[in-house]
Amino acid sequence: MAASLPGPMRLRDRATAIVRVLAIAEAKVHGKPVEDVHFHEVGAVDSIIDMLGAAIALEHLGIDSLSCGALPLGGGFVKCDHGMMPLPAPATAHLLEGCPTRGIDFDKETVTPTGAAIVKALCTSFGTPPEMVLTGIGYGAGTRDDAHAPNLLRVMRGER
Repeated sequence: MAASLPGPMRLRDRATAIVRVLAIAEAKVHGKPVEDVHFHEVGAVDSIIDMLGAAIALEHLGIDSLSCGALPLGGGFVKCDHGMMPLPAPATAHLLEGCPTRGIDFDKETVTPTGAAIVKALCTSFGTPPEMVLTGIGYGAGTRDDAHAPNLLRVMRGER
C-alpha cells in the first residue's frame, strides 16, 4: 500500500486496501474477475464493521505502521454457502500467501478472512515484535466459546 498523509485520505486508503485484498482473494477462489466478486459470508455487516472499524481505529489512535507475528493456523472444516470447506478457508489461505504462519493443533478457524485481509493489506512487517515502548494493550473477544482456547485478539501499541 502506498503511504499517504494522516487523516481522511489515509483512512480511505487503508479501508480501500483491506476490501481490495479481500476481493482479490475471493476472485481467485471463484475464478472470476475482481469486478464480478460478490461477498458472501464476509459481506455480512459484522465483517464490514471489522474491516472499516480497523481502519478507523488505526487512524483515531494515530497508528502509522503495523507489525504482526506468525499467524496461528487451525484446521478442520467449516460449513458455508458453498458446502464444507477446509480451514483455513480458501480466501483466507490466498490472503495469507507471503505471510508467516504456524500450524497449531486446533480444529477451528483461528484466522478469519476479515482478519487476514486486515493483516495482508496493512502490515508493514512480520516476525517478533519490534523494539518499542509499550503505550497501550487492548483485547477484542469473539463470540465463540471454547474450553481449550480463548477467542481473543490482543493488540499492543507502542512507540519505537
